[in-house]
Amino acid sequence: MKTTINTEQTPIRFYLRNYYDPFECKCSPYYNKKLAEELMDWATEIGRFKTEENALHTIGCDLIYWTALCFPLTKNKEKFILLSNFFQLYCIFDDQSDEDWGACKHNPEKTQKYWDKNIAVIETLRDDAPWQKKMIRNIALSMSSKPYVRLIFNYMEKILKSGTPSFRRRYINRFKEYMETAATQGHMRGKEAEMTVETYKQYRQTCIAYITSLLMAEYLYEIQLTDEEYNHPIVQELEKSSTWQVTLTNDLFSLYKECKDGKLENANNIIPILVCGGMTVQEAIDETCTQIEDSHRDFIRVRDEWYNSGEHISNDVRTFITAMEYFMSGNNRWHRMSKRYHGKDFEDVITSGTMEWSPKGTIYHKDNEQMASMIN
Repeated sequence: MKTTINTEQTPIRFYLRNYYDPFECKCSPYYNKKLAEELMDWATEIGRFKTEENALHTIGCDLIYWTALCFPLTKNKEKFILLSNFFQLYCIFDDQSDEDWGACKHNPEKTQKYWDKNIAVIETLRDDAPWQKKMIRNIALSMSSKPYVRLIFNYMEKILKSGTPSFRRRYINRFKEYMETAATQGHMRGKEAEMTVETYKQYRQTCIAYITSLLMAEYLYEIQLTDEEYNHPIVQELEKSSTWQVTLTNDLFSLYKECKDGKLENANNIIPILVCGGMTVQEAIDETCTQIEDSHRDFIRVRDEWYNSGEHISNDVRTFITAMEYFMSGNNRWHRMSKRYHGKDFEDVITSGTMEWSPKGTIYHKDNEQMASMIN
């Protein structure tokens, strides 16, 4: 089955069930609407978007609220503000490679060069980077006409300096790994038929920004993991389960954004891959929800077995695992209501019901709305 579906002829419409979600959703005490608006206005100005629509799509989806939901145990308000700004700039930075208004405009060669250049910059943040490279980096950034590019690396350097050498090394390694894989995305578009769920899973567990975002919990929660603790087989297994859950949640709710021009065609989303494998859109949605539920349960099972094993587990490791739980639940909540994925006029929180694609965003009918229409 071809994955390209012209929505004018075959509307993408499906029923979304309210999938299993056992984790508590909390919000950082530092979040408030006034602060969010101030930080968004700052990022909008720094980003120098071409149109208001670009700004709304990229950062007007309340990324500050996302930060508050994913990192509710933040110890310090200034750290919350700094990281919120960092993530807003990062979103602008990331969207340059795959949005219509971005610098790369879906051109695989431009995308590759874009990420290669940024990989070279992040390499200069290493502790053992030669001073000549750091000097060249500073000159290059100071000459950049885009202030958000200068700031994102300056913020990253400031955050890294506040951590241990192992944190700095780990963060740079994972961020580099993310950018290397992100550079391949442009080359994969239209190749859904070549991917299985397992190959897609392996690919996404490397390239999704969740891993580098999650590591910021060490900075915000003021914990220190040793390399041995972070690389513990159980911690890595839990990270993979949570990464897969976050990936699928993003795939589920970003379907309309990812499928450009209303075409169900993108190797960076599991649903087109499942459809290419022979499923209907509804079957693919159901399978995605099932895998989200399974990843939740796998996480809980592995965590509880480890906690009950009698093995010594430090408070910092336990806090880091709690950070994964809050990230999963907060990310889930935000995706269910994000204007980034459902359109600038969307004012709802998706639970279960019928969803369909439209050029302006998600059209969503809750279960109780359907029931009321049937009664009337």
